[in-house]
Amino acid sequence: MKLESYLNTVTEQIRFQKARSLVSDELRAHILDQAEAYEAEGMFEEEAMEKAVRDMGDPVETGVALDRIHRPQMSAELLILIGLISAASIAVHGILGAYSQEIDGAGYGYLWEHIRYTGLGYVLMLLVYRLDYSFFAKYTKHMTGALLLLIVLGTNTALGVTINGAMLYIHLGPFFLFLPTVMNLFVPLFGGLLYQYRGSGYGGIAKLLIWALVPVWIASGIPSLTQAMVLLVSFAVLFAVAVRKGWYRVNKRIVLAGLAVLVPAVPLLRLGGRLAAYQVARLQAFLSGAPEYDYFAMKSREVLSGSRLVGMAPENLMKVVELPGFNNDYVLVSLIAGYGILAGVLAAALLAFLLMKIFRISFRQKNQLGMILGCGCGLVYLMQILMSFGVNLGILPTTATLLPFFSAGGSGTVMCYILMGLVLSIYRYKNILPEPAVEKKMHRIFRAARLKA
Repeated sequence: MKLESYLNTVTEQIRFQKARSLVSDELRAHILDQAEAYEAEGMFEEEAMEKAVRDMGDPVETGVALDRIHRPQMSAELLILIGLISAASIAVHGILGAYSQEIDGAGYGYLWEHIRYTGLGYVLMLLVYRLDYSFFAKYTKHMTGALLLLIVLGTNTALGVTINGAMLYIHLGPFFLFLPTVMNLFVPLFGGLLYQYRGSGYGGIAKLLIWALVPVWIASGIPSLTQAMVLLVSFAVLFAVAVRKGWYRVNKRIVLAGLAVLVPAVPLLRLGGRLAAYQVARLQAFLSGAPEYDYFAMKSREVLSGSRLVGMAPENLMKVVELPGFNNDYVLVSLIAGYGILAGVLAAALLAFLLMKIFRISFRQKNQLGMILGCGCGLVYLMQILMSFGVNLGILPTTATLLPFFSAGGSGTVMCYILMGLVLSIYRYKNILPEPAVEKKMHRIFRAARLKA
C-alpha cells in the first residue's frame, strides 16, 4: 500500500475530524523516519518506503486504536458534581424564598430568578464545553481588549450605574452586568496571555505587566478594592506558575523576587490614602473588633451561634432574611440557618471537592494552554470561595462576595457556569491537542503494530 493510501485508511477510522490531521502528520513522520533508516541500511527509496508502510501493520486496526485515544471525553464525575451543587443551591433559595416572601412579598421572585439564571448558566456551560478552547492561543489579546473596552465605555458613559458612589453595574438592554464579578473573567484571559508570550524575554514580561495592571487599576477606580486585590493576587499566582515552568527567557529568581515586591507595592501606590468613605468605614469597623461597628458581621455571628446542627432554626432564618444580601453575600449564613451547620459543612465539602477536581484536571494537562487556563478558572473559584467564607464567618471585613453556584445574581451565576464549561472543554480535548503524553501512546501503538507485522 502506498503512503497516502495508508494514511487515508487510518484516518478514516478516526471519528473526530479535528484529530485526523494530527494523526496523519504524526504517522507520516514515523513512516518517513523508518524509511530513511532502511535507506541507510542499503535499500532503494521505493523499497524502503513500502517496507516502512508494511511495518505499521493493518491500517484499519491502527486507525481504530488511535480513534480510542483521539476521542472527545466528558468528565461525568465533574458534571454530576455541578448538578448536585446546582440542586443544593436551588434548595437553599427555595427556603429563603418562602421566608422572605413573608417580609417583602418578593421572595419567590428571587427564587424563580435564580432558577432561570441557573438554567441559562447550565446551557451556556454545555455550549462552552463543546468549543475547542485552543482558540485562546490566537485570540486572547482580542478578547481581553474587548472586555477592557466594554468596561471602560460602560463606566464612562450613560451605560454605567452608580450605587453609593461606586460604578458597580453596566446596563446593556435588559441586562445589568455586575462589574466586580464580570472582571473575574480577566483571570483565565491573563492565563491565555501568559501562553501567548511564551519564549519572550524581559520585553514580554513588561507587556504582561501592563496587561495585568490595567484591569487592577480599573477595578480599584470603580472603586472595588476587594476585586482589585483578587485580580492582583490571581495574576501573580498564574505568572509565578508560568515563570517556574520556564516559559520565558529570563532569570527566574530575579523575576519572582521582583513579583514578590510588586504585589504589595501596587495597592500602596494606587490607593495613597484615596480610599472611599465607605471603604474606610468598613475597615474601621473590622479593625475595631467591636461588633456594634459592623452591623452585618454582628448579625451573621448572631445567626450562626443560634443555628442548629441539623435542621432549620426559624427564628434565625427570619433574622437573616432581613439582611441585605441574604441570598448572595450572606448565602452561607442563610444556608446554615435554613438547613443546619452540617449542611454548611457539606456545601463547603462539595466546593472543596470541586476545586480539587478543577486543579487536578488542570495540572494533569500536558498541553500548556489547557493547564494555565484551567488554573485561571480554578483561581477564580478559589478566591471567591475564600472571600465568601471569610466574610460570612466574620474573618474578613464586610464586602460584596460571591459563593460560586450558590449566590443569587445573574452575572455571578452565569460567569461560574461559563468558567466551568471552559474547564470541561479542557478535559474534553485533553487527548486531542498535540501533547507529549498522547505522542507516547501513539508511539506504543505504532511499535505494537510493527511487532505484530
